[in-house]
Amino acid sequence: MKRAWFSGALAVFCAHFTLFWLIVGEARVNWLMPAIVVMLLVVMNIAGLGAFVTARQAPKFRLPLAMTMAPLTAVLGTLSNLLFGFFGVRADLSGFYNDAGLFSMSFTYGIVVSIVGGGIGMWIGRRREDDEVSPPVATQPSVAETLPEISVAPAPVTGDLPQIRSD
Repeated sequence: MKRAWFSGALAVFCAHFTLFWLIVGEARVNWLMPAIVVMLLVVMNIAGLGAFVTARQAPKFRLPLAMTMAPLTAVLGTLSNLLFGFFGVRADLSGFYNDAGLFSMSFTYGIVVSIVGGGIGMWIGRRREDDEVSPPVATQPSVAETLPEISVAPAPVTGDLPQIRSD
């Protein structure tokens, strides 16, 4: 169960870490904006991906464990917003001018996305378990085995051939 949670949390952490350093790098270099836009879309929904991974791998308590990705995402988003000031980067990507608003909106959206991602992960995880538990299906016989045996008439012997007269 710990392994399932850590794999989901690793996905969330890596996405936030990548976005943070892309924004810090954009403050120094002016050609990283396309990558920032893509990573911003990924980070907005990373709680759902982390919940999906967690719920798919967890042996039990799948949805509650998957929903823990929402507070993790909200904390990492708020922490990165605080660290921008430490690096001298003025960025307010969320549109909130305080960290409490950023945390509450990130947490609320993260809950919704985690429920969706965790639900899909639970469904796929249960299907995978059902496939592993179910007995193997009997194989169907091949076409050659199901066709009746066809007998071929024996070829005529040369003595039995009718004689053709040429007049």
